[in-house]
Amino acid sequence: MLSVTVAPSFPRFLRPLSMLATLLTLAAGIRAGEATPKDAPKPDAVQLPEMEVTGKRSPVEQGERSIFTGLMPREPFRYPLTESPGLETATTVIGAEEIRWLQAYSLVDAMKYTPGGWTETRGRKVKQFFSVRGQRYPYPDYVLDGGWFREFHETNYFLSAANIDRIEIIRSSAVLLLGPGGMTGTVHVIPRTYTKRHTQLDVIYGSDFTWRTQLSHGDTVGSTSYAVGLGFHHTDGPHDMNAEESVANLYARVVTRPTERLTIGFTAIMLCGDRELKLAEPPASGTHQTRKDSYDPMRTYMFVATARYEASEALATDVVLNFGQRRFDGHRVGSPDWLENDYEYGARVVQSIRLTPRNTLRVGGLFNHWVTPTGKRFYVGRRGDLWTYSGVIVDEHDFGRLRVNAGYRITRTYYEDFGGFNVEGSAGGLTSVQVSDEWEDPLHTIMLGASYALTEQLSLHANFAWGNIAARPGMLDVDLDRPGTETRTKCDLGIKHAWDGLGEVTLTGFCVRQQDAPLTSAASVTVDGEDFALYENADRRSYGVELDVRTQRFKNGFQLFFNAVAMKTKREFAAGWARDEEVPEVILGGGISYLFRDVEFALLAKRVNEYENERFLPRGSAPAPLGDFTEYNAKITYYFGKKKQHSAFVAVENISDNRYSVVAGYPDEGRQFRGGFSLAF
Repeated sequence: MLSVTVAPSFPRFLRPLSMLATLLTLAAGIRAGEATPKDAPKPDAVQLPEMEVTGKRSPVEQGERSIFTGLMPREPFRYPLTESPGLETATTVIGAEEIRWLQAYSLVDAMKYTPGGWTETRGRKVKQFFSVRGQRYPYPDYVLDGGWFREFHETNYFLSAANIDRIEIIRSSAVLLLGPGGMTGTVHVIPRTYTKRHTQLDVIYGSDFTWRTQLSHGDTVGSTSYAVGLGFHHTDGPHDMNAEESVANLYARVVTRPTERLTIGFTAIMLCGDRELKLAEPPASGTHQTRKDSYDPMRTYMFVATARYEASEALATDVVLNFGQRRFDGHRVGSPDWLENDYEYGARVVQSIRLTPRNTLRVGGLFNHWVTPTGKRFYVGRRGDLWTYSGVIVDEHDFGRLRVNAGYRITRTYYEDFGGFNVEGSAGGLTSVQVSDEWEDPLHTIMLGASYALTEQLSLHANFAWGNIAARPGMLDVDLDRPGTETRTKCDLGIKHAWDGLGEVTLTGFCVRQQDAPLTSAASVTVDGEDFALYENADRRSYGVELDVRTQRFKNGFQLFFNAVAMKTKREFAAGWARDEEVPEVILGGGISYLFRDVEFALLAKRVNEYENERFLPRGSAPAPLGDFTEYNAKITYYFGKKKQHSAFVAVENISDNRYSVVAGYPDEGRQFRGGFSLAF
């Protein structure tokens, strides 16, 4: 039983977790011995001053050089953005140790093996879209240290993963507290924090003259923890494909406790560089195959300030302030240059009240103001100005083995200005469309969740959510209006079992009913000589099951993970209901790590079933077949130094050189080689 002693200061959320353990391999005879205690805490297990974790480690954390970590015990009073207990089996947590093990460059790279995780990569300004369970339009929201950002999809593919302590992914489209758009799932990024002096240098080089360096340092001085990081990433990309990228990142974080009751944190991230937009290949439209676009320079700034004041043992206030700005100077061969600039600022306040020792009430509000004076992406030249307001109330009661959670959220957005729509990512726009001085209809969300501990290691989890989702800016129907508001009903039912000396298994069933969802139609519109799909409000249903298996590091050196998602998605057409061909039905992920003395061998695999869509194709084209691939990656790592704190590695990605496509016209680059080293002091 894990017991946690926490002084009333630093807000915690869930602790790192992510995949693990192949059932076939376990059945083949790998057996767990007694857990081997670690000589030193894992880097991702480090906590801020005043936080001490005692007791037995989670089963997946046991053994020498374990990759994964488990969820921390629930405490909604101290960590007010903790979601429903019914969503715990639908939550993936990727810790810093796993991020380093994957050698992930960006936030999106680190989420690759999330159960049901699916990344669409293309040569557009938004280079990568990440989704789970086929949840798209809108895609999952992003939250940085409690700060909700409306515009984040231009950042996630080059936000350095080296500056992340953990990533919490709510795979269910049923999030209440983290953001106003939580009916589409949420990715919560927790910045890196230190409690003792640590300096690390990482250098990696690979195919296509791809290289990156990262220097990180942090320490604790008295009641203050600080962290700084500086990194650089470059790639030439595939030859003659207009795909060169160079991005520098700067990271700084301070967390301090000036009084016994007050904790303050501040995080700053700056990204600066240049990027060419990769040319498409057949069968993409001729425009995407020949148009050479680039952004030079491109700059992103993000700031988040947090404060927690505990007035008493039963009353605490958490405040989050956030600001983000993005400036991209666009260039196109043979056309005038353009500027894309936008900024946003927001605030969140959550009041936590411990009504009884077993009951916690949380009341909160969120505000966000997003402005683009220049317009951006597909609405360049058209000003955007959106104000979003949201309020939430959640109550959780602990009956012992049974935890029950209920909540309500209301969100409303004011469109001061927004126009120049189109749909699929062009720099052109439908300038005949303009929205000004208009309130969006109120969006309501209600949620009920519960967990029940059958035994100390076996638990059941259930969650129900009902709510509204507004069509994202940029969608148009055949009348060149925004599609109507969607109503979504969501159910999750899961079971979790943990075994000391072995690991843990979660099995989750889910179903989603979408009424009046904005879905692509057969109609299209031409903008600047390009064809773009239009949307229509139609019903959609999906259901499926997720399996996530993860082991500890066994005494024989093995550590494993395996996850599988099988789902069915149907949508309404004029002729009736049929399968939604734009969503894969099976997504698999898995890997095995073997540590022999100072050398580790790792093999990972990702499988995405077939699907199709018409994006980036010429007008009138039949949908392009996509997916239907299995990618294999391998890595060998050598640990050295007095405490084996240094490492060197070589890796091969896409061993079979499979040129699969996840978006029409943008196939994978095939087999890639990488190598590098890490020095820690």
